[in-house]
Amino acid sequence: MLDKIPYTDTFFSELNPHAIRCTALMRGFQVPDVQAFTYCELGCGTGHSLLIFASANPDAMFTGIDFNEEHIAFAKDRAEKLGIKNCIFQCADITTVTSLPAFDYIVMHGLYTWVHEPVRAAIHRIIEGSLTQNGLALVSYNAYPGWHVFEPLRMMFREYSMHLSDDPFQNAEQGIGFLQWMHEKQSEYMKVVPSAGAFIEELSKHDMRYIIHEYYADHWTPLWFKEMNVKMNDLGLTFAGQLPFFLNIGEIALPEGFEEILDIGEDLIQFETYKDLIRNTMFRWDIYAKGARDIENPYDHIHFGRVFSHDIYLHDIALPGCRIITLDDESHLPIIGELESGYSTASMISSSLNRDKSQVQDGLLNLLIAEQIKPIACNTPSDHALKEYKKILIAFLEEAIGHDEHVIPSLQSGSGIIINKDTALFLLATIIHAEDAIDWIAEWMEFHGYGTFNITRIHAEESYSTFTTTIPFWKRMRIL
Repeated sequence: MLDKIPYTDTFFSELNPHAIRCTALMRGFQVPDVQAFTYCELGCGTGHSLLIFASANPDAMFTGIDFNEEHIAFAKDRAEKLGIKNCIFQCADITTVTSLPAFDYIVMHGLYTWVHEPVRAAIHRIIEGSLTQNGLALVSYNAYPGWHVFEPLRMMFREYSMHLSDDPFQNAEQGIGFLQWMHEKQSEYMKVVPSAGAFIEELSKHDMRYIIHEYYADHWTPLWFKEMNVKMNDLGLTFAGQLPFFLNIGEIALPEGFEEILDIGEDLIQFETYKDLIRNTMFRWDIYAKGARDIENPYDHIHFGRVFSHDIYLHDIALPGCRIITLDDESHLPIIGELESGYSTASMISSSLNRDKSQVQDGLLNLLIAEQIKPIACNTPSDHALKEYKKILIAFLEEAIGHDEHVIPSLQSGSGIIINKDTALFLLATIIHAEDAIDWIAEWMEFHGYGTFNITRIHAEESYSTFTTTIPFWKRMRIL
């Protein structure tokens, strides 16, 4: 059944190769080149994330593999329409895939704990046979202990609804209704697990395609971190950290009162085990490295950048399940200023500010933990590649004006930026119709039924004026 139902068309920023690379580097592991690398996603779905990364990293090569024919047909068609040539898609059962090339990155989202043992064994073979010497693997998966609490809800949902009719979407809606009814009646489980109500409420907001794949999978099996670590160790890989990055920092990821756990020190595996218990982890994005751990100064190998157009937050930053972070302005605002001026490495910032490099590194780490900066690509493509990127970008923007929310690729970040349809319209106007942007926007709005030209031009002029204040950001992201 699941091979006939398409999965959600979602961009997952955690699959960003530069975020994966940065995490491993911070632990001292050898990593792939920042621009010229090969990347494979197993269970790629419709390829939404892959197409963004491929567009934003023109010197890299991307491969997506999925067993759903509709997924792959959609991905191939979209890649062709967008003009993306460095991303290929293959429709295949992972258990039958042979003769794959070498990959610097092998990633998978959710797949590992949705499949039965023969597929997991095939995943192991692919990683063992195709990951390069300094390659990195990212595996995200349903995890214990968090799922121990809510696993009975999945069982209730599945047992009640799976075979109600031939329509899985109708069945899923009925399944959610059944869980809501059980909560309203306050069954003994609901009394014992008061957080179940919030879980059911959140579940009701999900796309039905996600619910069907997550809750009707025959071989759905969450894992403890230690179990996953053993499986990856058997393939010659070493745990290098997890995403989001702040979860690697015990002083932030652990709530108040658990300071003694930090004394575990270098026993990283034991620390991760305790941390999951303390945070009641339900899902993990784990990074495993094949290369040696011999990098002494990772900051010399990472470009950092501001990839957000919103204001800087240095005080009372609240990350999920973490302590509140407050950063002092004196140490961190100058670094932010340098990043916005184009200086992206610790050495460059240290030289420009005439500040001790160790202080700059501490500041960059703090800002990375607080999610105010990100590792970026700083891609420098050839003139031909840059022209091709601009064509692809315009195609993405033309898609975006038809969506409330969309993702476009950025050469600077090597990843995607989420925008709304208004921003897409203003960017298109600036790129293609710079000399008469306001009139073009007004005409577009009139054509699409927003009012007469006199009305739309007033609105366009006001809105575009506000948009122009963000132009320095879009230039920094290499969008303009």
